[in-house]
Amino acid sequence: MTVFALQGDYLSELTYIVCEEGKALVIDPGTSGERVLAECERLSVEPIAVLLTHGHVDHALGAAALQRAGVKVYAHKEEVSVINSKANLSVALGFSMETFAPDVTVTDGETLLLEPFSVKVIHTPGHTQGGVCYLMEDALFTGDTLFSGSYGRTDFPTGDEQDLLCSIANELFELPAETKVYAGHGFASQFAAPCEPQTTIAEEYSTNPILNLL
Repeated sequence: MTVFALQGDYLSELTYIVCEEGKALVIDPGTSGERVLAECERLSVEPIAVLLTHGHVDHALGAAALQRAGVKVYAHKEEVSVINSKANLSVALGFSMETFAPDVTVTDGETLLLEPFSVKVIHTPGHTQGGVCYLMEDALFTGDTLFSGSYGRTDFPTGDEQDLLCSIANELFELPAETKVYAGHGFASQFAAPCEPQTTIAEEYSTNPILNLL
């Protein structure tokens, strides 16, 4: 499994293209669907699913176009109302996002068998009510829940600081220490390139300032 990162269009968002055996999962397409499809073609992989960690515009901008191209979109059931309302932040940030309905709604603890991938869904409310993280092998894609040395904002619609604290402390910090964290913001190339994780669960358990809220 190889993880590629692509710089999104807004707010230093990272779109991930996870590849194995000629297939790809697109995590948080924060750029146009056409650009994602072009990158998949360049990498000679077939996108088989879009996995949304949450429904904010900077993470879901290209989902509708990818869906029209035949790629199924997955999101938590509680995030549907965020995707299709002002809570997606498109109006607040002055962006335009085509709304859509996820093809598949996921639930906490579910394992998605998307051959050749096996993806565990971890519901991590706090940044938004339906925020999730996705665990594949030893790679954890955290969206805006957990960053290197930081954590997600909770002052947006459906956010809740106590929920986020519990999500990180009770769910993510219970994962194996060596779990690699791929967060939803950072810096990458304008073309999808192999990337390294920003941090690990062990590092965040030892140093993340959210621990000061415990």
